[in-house]
Amino acid sequence: MESLSNRALISRLYSSAEQQLEDAKYDAENWSQWYGVVQELTGPEKMVFVIVKLNQAVTNGGFVEFYETTYGIFAPEIIHVLNEIKATSSAEIVSNSLPIVNPNGLLDDEYKAFVFNLKLTEEQRAQLYTSDIRYDQLHDQENLEDLLGNYLQVIAKDLV
Repeated sequence: MESLSNRALISRLYSSAEQQLEDAKYDAENWSQWYGVVQELTGPEKMVFVIVKLNQAVTNGGFVEFYETTYGIFAPEIIHVLNEIKATSSAEIVSNSLPIVNPNGLLDDEYKAFVFNLKLTEEQRAQLYTSDIRYDQLHDQENLEDLLGNYLQVIAKDLV
């Protein structure tokens, strides 16, 4: 098997996930269909997809964008994946954002339905800005590309 850099491995898995989502027939306005299509990805594809989407959203428009563009429905899974790849500081930041957007502590399907159409208040936006700053400051301490790539390289070896 050819040896891929972390970036190339992540890129291939992300491209595969994007292609599968593009080919899937689902109602993008229906959270359970959207969520279900993502769940059909392989474990590594799903890991890469949710981490890349988190990073893109937070880099572009902060946690406000992450939650208001439907990707927030994956926040509990993202926390699990971040902990799995040893990105514990990032996991903590995402975890700390949950009570801001979900003050009633909804779980599972109730949480997903609520967050899928979330419109944040100005107070919530201001509170999430603190998470944005903390996330941005992690770049030199916790490189998600390296951590995710290294984790996936180990998984790839185990599959061969």
